[in-house]
Amino acid sequence: MIYTDGVHLVSDCGVEDLHYFAKKIGLRREWFQDHKRHPHYDMLSPVILRRAIDKGAAVVSTRGLVKLRAIREQSIGCDTCQYCSRP
Repeated sequence: MIYTDGVHLVSDCGVEDLHYFAKKIGLRREWFQDHKRHPHYDMLSPVILRRAIDKGAAVVSTRGLVKLRAIREQSIGCDTCQYCSRP
């Protein structure tokens, strides 16, 4: 699943699904922030945020993103994303 706190775009399904989703909403691959513990895209435009939500990104708090990161560190993530998996 793809999540946003209104600023960051993250995935609990892996980086490749995050890249795929980001491309669908108009983000460039070079904008990806490849942080070891928090790989994400920054969404600096309300238009991009609206696109992400319209395409299925779940809005969570920043604290929610931190919890997701902790969960991701304990597991591999999901097998198939309802919103972002490639056909």
